[in-house]
Amino acid sequence: MDTSPAPEVDAVVVGAGFCGLYATKRLRDTGLSVRAFDAADGVGGVWTWNRYPGARTDSLHDTYCFTFDRKLVDEWSYTELHPGQAEVLAYLNFVADKYDLRRHYTFGASVTSAVFDQASGRWRFRTDQGESLTAKYFVTGLGLVSAPILPDVPGLGRFSGEVHHTSRWPEYPVEFAGKRVAVIGTGSSGVQLVSTIANTVGELTVFQRTPNWVVPTGNRPVTEAEHEHIRAHHEEISRLVRNHPAGWPWELVNRKCVETPAEVRDAMFEAAWQEGGFALLYKTFSDLSTDKAANDIACAWMAKKIASIVDDPEVVDKLTPTHPYGAKRPPAADGYYQAFNEPHVRLVDIKETPIEAFTEKGIRTTEDEFEVDLIVLATGFDAITGAFTRMDIRGIGGRDLNEYWREGPRTYLGLGVSGFPNMFMVAGPQSPFANLPPGAQEQGNWIAGFIAYLRENGIEFAYPTEESEVDWTKHLHEVAMSLMTRYGLEANSWFAGANIEGKARAFNVYFGGHAAHADRCAAEAAAGYPSFRKFATKNELSQS
Repeated sequence: MDTSPAPEVDAVVVGAGFCGLYATKRLRDTGLSVRAFDAADGVGGVWTWNRYPGARTDSLHDTYCFTFDRKLVDEWSYTELHPGQAEVLAYLNFVADKYDLRRHYTFGASVTSAVFDQASGRWRFRTDQGESLTAKYFVTGLGLVSAPILPDVPGLGRFSGEVHHTSRWPEYPVEFAGKRVAVIGTGSSGVQLVSTIANTVGELTVFQRTPNWVVPTGNRPVTEAEHEHIRAHHEEISRLVRNHPAGWPWELVNRKCVETPAEVRDAMFEAAWQEGGFALLYKTFSDLSTDKAANDIACAWMAKKIASIVDDPEVVDKLTPTHPYGAKRPPAADGYYQAFNEPHVRLVDIKETPIEAFTEKGIRTTEDEFEVDLIVLATGFDAITGAFTRMDIRGIGGRDLNEYWREGPRTYLGLGVSGFPNMFMVAGPQSPFANLPPGAQEQGNWIAGFIAYLRENGIEFAYPTEESEVDWTKHLHEVAMSLMTRYGLEANSWFAGANIEGKARAFNVYFGGHAAHADRCAAEAAAGYPSFRKFATKNELSQS
Protein backbone atom coordinates (compact mmCIF):
# COMPACT_ATOMS: atom_id res chain seq x y z
CA MET A 1 0.00 0.00 0.00
CA ASP A 2 1.37 3.42 -0.99
CA THR A 3 1.53 5.68 2.09
CA SER A 4 3.50 8.51 0.48
CA PRO A 5 2.00 12.01 0.87
CA ALA A 6 -0.41 13.03 -1.86
CA PRO A 7 1.06 15.59 -4.29
CA GLU A 8 -2.45 16.84 -5.13
CA VAL A 9 -5.01 17.63 -2.45
CA ASP A 10 -8.05 19.83 -2.02
CA ALA A 11 -6.53 22.10 0.61
CA VAL A 12 -3.17 23.00 2.10
CA VAL A 13 -3.02 24.43 5.62
CA VAL A 14 0.07 26.10 7.06
CA GLY A 15 0.45 26.12 10.83
CA ALA A 16 -0.14 23.70 13.71
CA GLY A 17 -1.24 26.00 16.53
CA PHE A 18 -4.84 26.77 17.47
CA CYS A 19 -5.53 28.34 14.06
CA GLY A 20 -3.97 25.66 11.87
CA LEU A 21 -5.27 22.70 13.83
CA TYR A 22 -8.83 23.94 13.83
CA ALA A 23 -8.74 24.84 10.14
CA THR A 24 -7.38 21.39 9.32
CA LYS A 25 -10.15 19.71 11.29
CA ARG A 26 -12.96 21.81 9.82
CA LEU A 27 -11.79 21.38 6.24
CA ARG A 28 -11.31 17.66 6.72
CA ASP A 29 -14.79 17.38 8.21
CA THR A 30 -16.34 19.04 5.14
CA GLY A 31 -14.94 16.22 3.02
CA LEU A 32 -11.79 17.85 1.68
CA SER A 33 -8.47 16.10 1.40
CA VAL A 34 -6.00 18.15 3.45
CA ARG A 35 -2.24 18.42 3.77
CA ALA A 36 -0.89 20.60 6.56
CA PHE A 37 2.63 21.80 7.34
CA ASP A 38 4.56 23.23 10.24
CA ALA A 39 8.23 24.06 10.68
CA ALA A 40 8.26 22.59 14.19
CA ASP A 41 8.63 18.91 14.94
CA GLY A 42 5.08 18.64 16.25
CA VAL A 43 1.85 20.49 16.92
CA GLY A 44 1.70 23.56 19.14
CA GLY A 45 2.51 26.63 17.06
CA VAL A 46 3.82 29.43 19.25
CA TRP A 47 3.68 27.11 22.27
CA THR A 48 6.25 24.82 20.67
CA TRP A 49 8.82 27.58 20.27
CA ASN A 50 8.22 29.73 23.35
CA ARG A 51 9.58 27.37 26.00
CA TYR A 52 11.38 30.02 28.05
CA PRO A 53 11.00 29.91 31.85
CA GLY A 54 7.79 31.61 32.94
CA ALA A 55 6.00 31.35 29.60
CA ARG A 56 2.25 31.18 30.13
CA THR A 57 -0.89 32.57 28.57
CA ASP A 58 -2.51 35.69 29.94
CA SER A 59 -5.88 34.33 28.81
CA LEU A 60 -8.10 32.55 31.30
CA HIS A 61 -8.12 28.76 31.32
CA ASP A 62 -11.81 28.44 30.46
CA THR A 63 -11.38 30.53 27.30
CA TYR A 64 -7.97 29.41 26.07
CA CYS A 65 -9.46 26.34 24.48
CA PHE A 66 -11.89 25.13 21.85
CA THR A 67 -15.60 24.96 22.60
CA PHE A 68 -16.96 23.27 19.46
CA ASP A 69 -17.26 19.83 21.07
CA ARG A 70 -18.93 19.37 24.45
CA LYS A 71 -17.06 16.09 24.93
CA LEU A 72 -13.73 17.92 24.57
CA VAL A 73 -14.82 20.45 27.20
CA ASP A 74 -15.75 17.59 29.55
CA GLU A 75 -12.54 15.63 28.92
CA TRP A 76 -9.92 18.38 29.34
CA SER A 77 -9.30 20.67 32.29
CA TYR A 78 -6.35 23.01 32.78
CA THR A 79 -4.83 22.93 36.26
CA GLU A 80 -4.03 26.66 36.47
CA LEU A 81 -5.99 29.86 35.99
CA HIS A 82 -3.44 31.00 33.37
CA PRO A 83 -1.97 27.80 31.91
CA GLY A 84 1.76 27.58 31.38
CA GLN A 85 3.51 26.69 28.14
CA ALA A 86 3.82 22.97 28.86
CA GLU A 87 0.13 22.61 29.69
CA VAL A 88 -1.08 24.55 26.63
CA LEU A 89 1.20 22.41 24.48
CA ALA A 90 -0.22 19.28 26.12
CA TYR A 91 -3.74 20.52 25.36
CA LEU A 92 -2.98 21.04 21.68
CA ASN A 93 -1.42 17.59 21.48
CA PHE A 94 -4.54 16.17 23.14
CA VAL A 95 -6.71 17.89 20.51
CA ALA A 96 -4.52 16.63 17.67
CA ASP A 97 -4.76 13.06 18.94
CA LYS A 98 -8.46 13.14 19.80
CA TYR A 99 -9.42 14.26 16.29
CA ASP A 100 -6.70 12.34 14.43
CA LEU A 101 -5.14 15.47 12.95
CA ARG A 102 -1.48 14.44 12.90
CA ARG A 103 -1.97 12.23 9.86
CA HIS A 104 -2.61 15.35 7.80
CA TYR A 105 0.62 17.05 8.88
CA THR A 106 4.15 17.12 7.64
CA PHE A 107 6.29 18.48 10.46
CA GLY A 108 9.76 19.95 10.23
CA ALA A 109 8.85 21.52 6.89
CA SER A 110 8.23 25.16 6.03
CA VAL A 111 6.19 26.20 3.03
CA THR A 112 8.56 28.55 1.23
CA SER A 113 6.36 29.44 -1.75
CA ALA A 114 2.70 29.37 -2.68
CA VAL A 115 1.98 30.43 -6.26
CA PHE A 116 -1.42 30.44 -7.91
CA ASP A 117 -1.25 28.80 -11.35
CA GLN A 118 -4.01 30.21 -13.57
CA ALA A 119 -3.58 27.50 -16.20
CA SER A 120 -4.48 24.72 -13.77
CA GLY A 121 -6.51 26.80 -11.34
CA ARG A 122 -4.52 25.42 -8.44
CA TRP A 123 -2.05 26.68 -5.88
CA ARG A 124 1.47 25.29 -6.30
CA PHE A 125 3.50 24.89 -3.12
CA ARG A 126 7.13 24.19 -2.35
CA THR A 127 8.67 23.41 1.01
CA ASP A 128 12.19 23.83 2.34
CA GLN A 129 12.43 20.03 2.27
CA GLY A 130 12.10 20.02 -1.52
CA GLU A 131 8.52 18.77 -1.68
CA SER A 132 6.12 20.12 -4.30
CA LEU A 133 2.35 19.76 -4.26
CA THR A 134 -0.82 21.47 -5.47
CA ALA A 135 -4.16 22.33 -3.91
CA LYS A 136 -7.32 24.16 -4.81
CA TYR A 137 -7.58 25.95 -1.47
CA PHE A 138 -4.83 27.60 0.59
CA VAL A 139 -5.49 28.33 4.27
CA THR A 140 -3.01 29.95 6.64
CA GLY A 141 -2.89 29.63 10.41
CA LEU A 142 0.42 31.38 10.88
CA GLY A 143 -0.31 33.19 14.13
CA LEU A 144 0.33 36.80 15.11
CA VAL A 145 3.80 36.30 16.58
CA SER A 146 5.66 33.57 14.71
CA ALA A 147 8.46 35.53 12.99
CA PRO A 148 11.07 36.51 15.64
CA ILE A 149 13.46 39.41 15.13
CA LEU A 150 17.00 40.02 16.35
CA PRO A 151 18.32 43.37 17.56
CA ASP A 152 19.86 45.53 14.85
CA VAL A 153 23.17 45.78 16.70
CA PRO A 154 26.55 44.54 15.42
CA GLY A 155 28.71 41.87 16.97
CA LEU A 156 26.26 39.27 18.28
CA GLY A 157 28.39 36.50 16.77
CA ARG A 158 31.41 37.71 18.72
CA PHE A 159 29.85 37.02 22.12
CA SER A 160 31.54 34.02 23.72
CA GLY A 161 28.67 33.02 26.00
CA GLU A 162 25.21 31.60 25.43
CA VAL A 163 22.57 33.47 23.41
CA HIS A 164 18.90 32.46 23.30
CA HIS A 165 15.80 34.10 21.82
CA THR A 166 12.66 33.60 23.88
CA SER A 167 10.81 32.51 20.75
CA ARG A 168 13.38 29.90 19.77
CA TRP A 169 14.12 28.48 23.18
CA PRO A 170 16.16 25.27 23.25
CA GLU A 171 14.57 22.01 24.33
CA TYR A 172 17.34 21.34 26.85
CA PRO A 173 17.26 23.12 30.23
CA VAL A 174 19.16 26.41 30.25
CA GLU A 175 21.17 26.84 33.43
CA PHE A 176 20.71 30.23 35.11
CA ALA A 177 21.90 29.56 38.64
CA GLY A 178 24.67 31.92 39.67
CA LYS A 179 25.21 33.28 36.15
CA ARG A 180 25.46 36.85 34.97
CA VAL A 181 22.43 37.21 32.70
CA ALA A 182 21.32 39.98 30.36
CA VAL A 183 17.70 40.19 29.17
CA ILE A 184 17.03 42.53 26.25
CA GLY A 185 13.38 43.49 25.93
CA THR A 186 10.52 44.11 28.34
CA GLY A 187 7.49 42.97 26.41
CA SER A 188 5.41 40.03 27.58
CA SER A 189 8.19 37.46 27.14
CA GLY A 190 10.78 39.64 28.82
CA VAL A 191 8.76 40.44 31.92
CA GLN A 192 7.68 36.82 32.35
CA LEU A 193 11.26 35.63 32.11
CA VAL A 194 12.69 38.31 34.42
CA SER A 195 10.05 37.54 37.06
CA THR A 196 10.90 33.85 36.89
CA ILE A 197 14.71 33.89 36.94
CA ALA A 198 15.43 36.96 39.11
CA ASN A 199 15.90 34.94 42.29
CA THR A 200 18.06 32.29 40.60
CA VAL A 201 20.72 34.22 38.69
CA GLY A 202 23.92 35.65 40.10
CA GLU A 203 23.42 39.00 38.36
CA LEU A 204 20.59 40.20 36.14
CA THR A 205 20.76 43.20 33.81
CA VAL A 206 17.52 44.17 32.10
CA PHE A 207 17.85 46.31 28.97
CA GLN A 208 14.62 48.25 28.52
CA ARG A 209 13.59 50.37 25.55
CA THR A 210 10.00 51.06 26.56
CA PRO A 211 8.51 50.36 30.00
CA ASN A 212 5.25 48.44 30.20
CA TRP A 213 2.33 48.47 32.58
CA VAL A 214 2.76 45.06 34.24
CA VAL A 215 -0.10 43.73 36.36
CA PRO A 216 -0.02 40.56 38.46
CA THR A 217 -1.30 37.40 36.80
CA GLY A 218 -3.53 36.30 39.66
CA ASN A 219 -2.49 32.79 38.71
CA ARG A 220 -3.48 29.94 41.01
CA PRO A 221 -4.67 26.34 40.81
CA VAL A 222 -8.17 25.80 39.43
CA THR A 223 -10.47 24.02 41.85
CA GLU A 224 -12.61 21.02 41.01
CA ALA A 225 -15.69 23.11 41.84
CA GLU A 226 -14.61 25.58 39.16
CA HIS A 227 -14.16 22.76 36.65
CA GLU A 228 -17.66 21.50 37.46
CA HIS A 229 -19.04 25.02 36.99
CA ILE A 230 -17.41 25.27 33.54
CA ARG A 231 -18.88 21.96 32.45
CA ALA A 232 -22.32 22.85 33.82
CA HIS A 233 -22.36 26.34 32.26
CA HIS A 234 -20.55 25.63 29.00
CA GLU A 235 -23.16 27.30 26.79
CA GLU A 236 -23.35 30.42 28.94
CA ILE A 237 -19.55 30.81 29.02
CA SER A 238 -19.44 30.41 25.24
CA ARG A 239 -22.11 33.11 24.88
CA LEU A 240 -20.15 35.53 27.06
CA VAL A 241 -16.94 34.89 25.12
CA ARG A 242 -18.68 35.32 21.76
CA ASN A 243 -20.14 38.67 22.77
CA HIS A 244 -17.13 40.18 24.52
CA PRO A 245 -14.82 42.47 22.49
CA ALA A 246 -11.71 40.73 23.83
CA GLY A 247 -13.19 37.23 23.88
CA TRP A 248 -13.40 36.98 27.68
CA PRO A 249 -16.07 35.15 29.70
CA TRP A 250 -17.28 38.39 31.30
CA GLU A 251 -20.35 40.55 31.04
CA LEU A 252 -19.61 44.05 29.78
CA VAL A 253 -19.43 46.59 32.58
CA ASN A 254 -21.51 49.76 32.35
CA ARG A 255 -19.95 52.31 34.71
CA LYS A 256 -17.62 55.18 33.98
CA CYS A 257 -14.39 55.83 35.79
CA VAL A 258 -14.71 59.60 35.37
CA GLU A 259 -18.09 59.56 37.15
CA THR A 260 -17.01 57.36 40.07
CA PRO A 261 -15.83 58.83 43.40
CA ALA A 262 -12.09 58.52 43.91
CA GLU A 263 -12.29 56.26 46.97
CA VAL A 264 -14.68 53.88 45.19
CA ARG A 265 -12.65 53.61 42.00
CA ASP A 266 -9.39 53.18 43.95
CA ALA A 267 -10.93 50.25 45.80
CA MET A 268 -12.10 48.78 42.51
CA PHE A 269 -8.65 49.18 40.97
CA GLU A 270 -7.09 47.49 43.99
CA ALA A 271 -9.51 44.56 43.81
CA ALA A 272 -8.83 44.16 40.08
CA TRP A 273 -5.06 44.37 40.67
CA GLN A 274 -5.35 41.56 43.19
CA GLU A 275 -7.49 39.52 40.79
CA GLY A 276 -4.82 40.03 38.12
CA GLY A 277 -4.72 39.54 34.39
CA PHE A 278 -7.03 41.73 32.34
CA ALA A 279 -9.45 42.38 35.20
CA LEU A 280 -8.27 45.98 35.65
CA LEU A 281 -8.78 46.79 31.96
CA TYR A 282 -12.09 45.01 31.37
CA LYS A 283 -13.87 44.47 34.71
CA THR A 284 -13.61 47.87 36.38
CA PHE A 285 -14.94 50.61 34.10
CA SER A 286 -16.37 50.84 30.60
CA ASP A 287 -14.47 53.98 29.58
CA LEU A 288 -10.85 52.96 30.17
CA SER A 289 -10.45 52.04 26.50
CA THR A 290 -12.49 54.91 25.08
CA ASP A 291 -11.77 57.99 27.21
CA LYS A 292 -8.21 59.19 27.79
CA ALA A 293 -9.26 61.05 30.93
CA ALA A 294 -10.48 57.76 32.41
CA ASN A 295 -7.35 55.93 31.29
CA ASP A 296 -5.18 58.68 32.79
CA ILE A 297 -6.85 58.06 36.15
CA ALA A 298 -6.08 54.34 35.90
CA CYS A 299 -2.48 55.03 34.86
CA ALA A 300 -1.97 57.46 37.74
CA TRP A 301 -3.24 54.79 40.13
CA MET A 302 -0.89 52.17 38.64
CA ALA A 303 2.03 54.60 38.72
CA LYS A 304 1.46 54.98 42.47
CA LYS A 305 1.33 51.20 42.75
CA ILE A 306 4.71 50.87 41.03
CA ALA A 307 6.16 53.54 43.35
CA SER A 308 4.82 51.66 46.37
CA ILE A 309 6.59 48.47 45.26
CA VAL A 310 9.95 49.69 43.90
CA ASP A 311 12.31 51.29 46.42
CA ASP A 312 14.59 53.42 44.20
CA PRO A 313 12.82 56.55 42.85
CA GLU A 314 15.09 56.66 39.79
CA VAL A 315 14.17 53.07 38.93
CA VAL A 316 10.51 53.91 39.53
CA ASP A 317 10.77 56.69 36.94
CA LYS A 318 12.34 54.35 34.40
CA LEU A 319 9.76 51.61 35.01
CA THR A 320 6.71 53.88 34.77
CA PRO A 321 5.24 54.04 31.25
CA THR A 322 3.99 57.19 29.59
CA HIS A 323 1.57 55.48 27.21
CA PRO A 324 -2.06 54.68 28.15
CA TYR A 325 -2.80 51.34 29.73
CA GLY A 326 -3.76 48.95 26.93
CA ALA A 327 -2.26 51.09 24.17
CA LYS A 328 0.51 48.53 23.91
CA ARG A 329 -0.06 44.87 24.63
CA PRO A 330 -0.24 44.84 28.45
CA PRO A 331 1.76 41.96 29.93
CA ALA A 332 1.13 40.24 33.24
CA ALA A 333 3.75 38.74 35.55
CA ASP A 334 4.20 38.11 39.26
CA GLY A 335 7.10 39.74 41.06
CA TYR A 336 8.39 41.80 38.14
CA TYR A 337 8.58 45.15 39.89
CA GLN A 338 9.78 43.52 43.12
CA ALA A 339 12.77 42.08 41.27
CA PHE A 340 14.27 45.55 40.87
CA ASN A 341 14.60 45.89 44.65
CA GLU A 342 17.19 43.11 44.65
CA PRO A 343 20.81 44.28 44.77
CA HIS A 344 21.87 41.92 41.98
CA VAL A 345 19.22 43.23 39.51
CA ARG A 346 19.80 46.41 37.53
CA LEU A 347 17.83 48.26 34.86
CA VAL A 348 19.41 49.89 31.80
CA ASP A 349 17.34 52.37 29.81
CA ILE A 350 18.56 51.94 26.24
CA LYS A 351 16.73 55.04 25.08
CA GLU A 352 19.07 57.01 27.33
CA THR A 353 22.14 54.85 26.68
CA PRO A 354 21.60 52.79 23.49
CA ILE A 355 23.32 49.46 22.90
CA GLU A 356 26.24 50.09 20.55
CA ALA A 357 27.52 46.55 20.09
CA PHE A 358 27.79 43.06 21.41
CA THR A 359 31.30 42.20 22.48
CA GLU A 360 33.15 39.01 23.25
CA LYS A 361 32.35 39.46 26.95
CA GLY A 362 28.91 41.02 26.79
CA ILE A 363 27.08 44.20 25.79
CA ARG A 364 28.42 47.71 25.27
CA THR A 365 26.18 50.76 25.54
CA THR A 366 27.10 54.38 24.88
CA GLU A 367 27.96 54.70 28.56
CA ASP A 368 29.18 51.36 29.88
CA GLU A 369 30.08 47.75 29.10
CA PHE A 370 28.33 44.86 30.82
CA GLU A 371 30.11 41.54 31.13
CA VAL A 372 27.66 38.65 31.16
CA ASP A 373 27.61 34.88 30.75
CA LEU A 374 24.25 34.57 29.00
CA ILE A 375 22.17 36.88 26.81
CA VAL A 376 18.43 36.39 26.38
CA LEU A 377 16.84 38.19 23.44
CA ALA A 378 13.23 39.02 24.27
CA THR A 379 13.21 41.31 21.26
CA GLY A 380 9.83 40.47 19.80
CA PHE A 381 8.54 39.67 16.35
CA ASP A 382 7.92 40.92 12.87
CA ALA A 383 4.36 40.59 14.04
CA ILE A 384 1.17 39.79 12.15
CA THR A 385 2.43 40.22 8.56
CA GLY A 386 5.97 38.91 9.08
CA ALA A 387 5.15 35.24 8.69
CA PHE A 388 3.44 36.02 5.37
CA THR A 389 6.09 38.29 3.91
CA ARG A 390 8.82 35.77 4.71
CA MET A 391 7.08 33.42 2.28
CA ASP A 392 6.85 33.86 -1.49
CA ILE A 393 3.08 34.14 -2.03
CA ARG A 394 1.81 35.09 -5.48
CA GLY A 395 -1.73 35.39 -6.79
CA ILE A 396 -3.33 36.12 -10.16
CA GLY A 397 -0.90 37.39 -12.76
CA GLY A 398 1.98 36.78 -10.38
CA ARG A 399 0.73 39.43 -7.92
CA ASP A 400 3.35 39.43 -5.16
CA LEU A 401 1.86 39.62 -1.68
CA ASN A 402 4.99 41.39 -0.40
CA GLU A 403 4.58 44.08 -3.02
CA TYR A 404 0.81 44.27 -2.55
CA TRP A 405 1.31 44.86 1.17
CA ARG A 406 4.24 47.24 0.78
CA GLU A 407 2.27 50.10 2.34
CA GLY A 408 0.59 47.84 4.89
CA PRO A 409 -1.76 44.85 4.74
CA ARG A 410 -4.88 44.98 2.59
CA THR A 411 -7.52 42.35 3.29
CA TYR A 412 -11.22 41.90 3.68
CA LEU A 413 -12.10 41.09 7.31
CA GLY A 414 -8.60 39.67 7.70
CA LEU A 415 -9.92 36.57 5.90
CA GLY A 416 -9.00 37.02 2.24
CA VAL A 417 -6.96 39.14 -0.17
CA SER A 418 -8.08 40.51 -3.52
CA GLY A 419 -6.39 38.76 -6.43
CA PHE A 420 -5.48 35.68 -4.37
CA PRO A 421 -8.16 33.13 -5.29
CA ASN A 422 -9.25 30.57 -2.69
CA MET A 423 -6.67 31.83 -0.19
CA PHE A 424 -8.03 32.30 3.32
CA MET A 425 -6.43 33.36 6.58
CA VAL A 426 -7.19 32.46 10.18
CA ALA A 427 -6.07 35.23 12.55
CA GLY A 428 -4.46 36.97 9.60
CA PRO A 429 -3.53 40.64 9.31
CA GLN A 430 -6.44 43.01 10.02
CA SER A 431 -8.27 40.44 12.14
CA PRO A 432 -9.24 41.32 15.72
CA PHE A 433 -6.69 41.65 18.48
CA ALA A 434 -8.39 39.47 21.07
CA ASN A 435 -8.21 36.14 22.85
CA LEU A 436 -7.00 33.82 20.09
CA PRO A 437 -8.82 30.44 20.40
CA PRO A 438 -12.36 31.89 20.13
CA GLY A 439 -11.30 33.86 17.07
CA ALA A 440 -9.58 30.84 15.53
CA GLN A 441 -12.79 28.87 15.93
CA GLU A 442 -15.07 31.63 14.58
CA GLN A 443 -12.86 32.27 11.56
CA GLY A 444 -12.19 28.59 10.93
CA ASN A 445 -15.92 27.95 10.87
CA TRP A 446 -16.48 30.88 8.52
CA ILE A 447 -13.83 29.69 6.06
CA ALA A 448 -15.14 26.13 6.07
CA GLY A 449 -18.67 27.45 5.57
CA PHE A 450 -17.62 29.64 2.67
CA ILE A 451 -15.81 26.79 0.93
CA ALA A 452 -18.90 24.59 1.38
CA TYR A 453 -21.02 27.38 -0.15
CA LEU A 454 -18.67 27.64 -3.14
CA ARG A 455 -18.76 23.91 -3.79
CA GLU A 456 -22.54 23.66 -3.40
CA ASN A 457 -23.06 26.49 -5.89
CA GLY A 458 -20.59 25.38 -8.56
CA ILE A 459 -18.18 28.26 -7.85
CA GLU A 460 -14.59 27.33 -8.52
CA PHE A 461 -12.78 30.45 -7.37
CA ALA A 462 -13.41 33.44 -5.14
CA TYR A 463 -11.54 36.36 -3.66
CA PRO A 464 -12.57 39.68 -2.09
CA THR A 465 -13.27 42.66 -4.29
CA GLU A 466 -10.80 45.51 -4.08
CA GLU A 467 -13.69 47.75 -3.01
CA SER A 468 -14.39 45.54 -0.01
CA GLU A 469 -10.70 45.65 0.93
CA VAL A 470 -10.67 49.43 0.70
CA ASP A 471 -13.84 49.72 2.79
CA TRP A 472 -12.58 47.29 5.47
CA THR A 473 -9.15 48.92 5.67
CA LYS A 474 -10.79 52.35 5.91
CA HIS A 475 -13.07 51.13 8.70
CA LEU A 476 -10.17 49.49 10.53
CA HIS A 477 -8.14 52.69 10.38
CA GLU A 478 -11.10 54.83 11.43
CA VAL A 479 -11.58 52.67 14.52
CA ALA A 480 -7.87 52.85 15.35
CA MET A 481 -7.66 56.60 14.77
CA SER A 482 -10.74 57.16 16.89
CA LEU A 483 -9.05 55.29 19.73
CA MET A 484 -5.88 57.29 19.19
CA THR A 485 -7.87 60.50 19.48
CA ARG A 486 -10.10 59.54 22.40
CA TYR A 487 -7.85 57.13 24.24
CA GLY A 488 -4.28 57.57 23.07
CA LEU A 489 -3.82 54.24 21.32
CA GLU A 490 -0.07 53.85 20.80
CA ALA A 491 0.88 53.98 17.13
CA ASN A 492 4.51 53.39 18.06
CA SER A 493 4.09 49.67 18.71
CA TRP A 494 4.12 46.35 16.91
CA PHE A 495 0.36 46.81 16.40
CA ALA A 496 1.40 49.24 13.65
CA GLY A 497 4.70 47.67 12.60
CA ALA A 498 6.74 50.31 14.43
CA ASN A 499 9.15 47.78 15.94
CA ILE A 500 10.60 46.91 12.50
CA GLU A 501 12.96 49.33 10.79
CA GLY A 502 11.60 50.24 7.35
CA LYS A 503 8.26 48.48 7.82
CA ALA A 504 5.25 50.46 6.66
CA ARG A 505 3.33 52.12 9.49
CA ALA A 506 -0.18 50.76 9.24
CA PHE A 507 -2.59 49.28 11.73
CA ASN A 508 -2.24 45.54 11.33
CA VAL A 509 -5.04 44.49 13.67
CA TYR A 510 -8.71 45.38 14.11
CA PHE A 511 -9.49 47.18 17.36
CA GLY A 512 -13.25 46.95 16.95
CA GLY A 513 -13.30 43.76 18.95
CA HIS A 514 -13.93 40.05 18.62
CA ALA A 515 -17.72 40.37 18.84
CA ALA A 516 -18.01 43.11 16.21
CA HIS A 517 -15.79 41.17 13.82
CA ALA A 518 -17.75 37.95 14.32
CA ASP A 519 -20.99 39.87 13.65
CA ARG A 520 -19.59 41.27 10.39
CA CYS A 521 -18.44 37.83 9.26
CA ALA A 522 -21.84 36.35 10.04
CA ALA A 523 -23.58 39.13 8.11
CA GLU A 524 -21.34 38.56 5.09
CA ALA A 525 -22.22 34.87 5.05
CA ALA A 526 -25.95 35.48 5.59
CA ALA A 527 -26.02 37.85 2.61
CA GLY A 528 -24.41 35.29 0.27
CA TYR A 529 -20.86 36.68 0.40
CA PRO A 530 -21.51 39.81 -1.70
CA SER A 531 -18.03 41.24 -1.01
CA PHE A 532 -16.35 38.45 -3.00
CA ARG A 533 -15.83 38.04 -6.71
CA LYS A 534 -16.90 34.53 -7.73
CA PHE A 535 -15.96 32.56 -10.85
CA ALA A 536 -17.47 29.36 -12.19
CA THR A 537 -14.58 28.51 -14.54
CA LYS A 538 -10.89 29.15 -15.12
CA ASN A 539 -11.79 31.11 -18.25
CA GLU A 540 -13.96 33.51 -16.23
CA LEU A 541 -11.13 33.95 -13.78
CA SER A 542 -8.61 34.62 -16.54
CA GLN A 543 -10.86 37.23 -18.11
CA SER A 544 -11.43 39.08 -14.83
